[in-house]
Amino acid sequence: MSIPAVTLVIPTLNERDNIAPLLAEIGTALGDITWEAVFVDDSRDGTDGVIERLACSDPRIRLLHRTGTGLSLASAVVDGIARARGDYICVLDADLQHPPDRIVAMLDEARRTGADIVVASRYVPGGSAGGLAGPLRHLYSVGLKQLSRAMFPRRLAGITDPLGGYFLMRRDLVQGVRLRPIGYKILLEVLVRTHWRRVREVPYRFRPRQHGVSKADLPQGITFLRHLGRLGWSCSPALAPMRSLVSRAARGCRGVDTGGPST
Repeated sequence: MSIPAVTLVIPTLNERDNIAPLLAEIGTALGDITWEAVFVDDSRDGTDGVIERLACSDPRIRLLHRTGTGLSLASAVVDGIARARGDYICVLDADLQHPPDRIVAMLDEARRTGADIVVASRYVPGGSAGGLAGPLRHLYSVGLKQLSRAMFPRRLAGITDPLGGYFLMRRDLVQGVRLRPIGYKILLEVLVRTHWRRVREVPYRFRPRQHGVSKADLPQGITFLRHLGRLGWSCSPALAPMRSLVSRAARGCRGVDTGGPST
């Protein structure tokens, strides 16, 4: 099988009514561009059955259905990335809030500029976050973004939408990189842990959800704070002195003679 130009990694959780419209939009948007769609599904509403039926008539569609505990959107994306075959990987949600017609713009921008990552941004001219459900979610989104910027001021400098879920990257950027996200902010994990040189942004208008319900809630916000704390401790330059102190203390403890018998 030839290598597609782009692999679409699409995590799904109870999105059965959105799958067929999404794939129809993808087909129209991408036209002659070769693509595959890897759905990573954690649903309990029959979403996997819908995807399987569509995959029977279209070999570009693949499904990984997961069960068990501790599953998350971000880990679904990581599992999808591991199965991607395209030169580029595009991550998008299945709820149609990420318009598929922006995939071509991201792919063109990556090819034109040599960018490692192209972020579809709601916060550049031409973009809009209008699909966010209410002022509280707007506030929540902006607050978490500012907190992330405070943790990684240089890494995220100039990136207007570092917590978005709609982006494209070169597949070789993540090969050999251990991504360890928790929750649902996978782009932040990629931006912090990979060795990218150039990031570009293209605008998009975040659309209102048509079917199903949003998965964003207070527990997800708490999970994000745990994720940010893990990333900060592992990667933030601001915490490097603290990491060094803890490492030296740990080495010192391992070297202490506890008085036990020698072997």
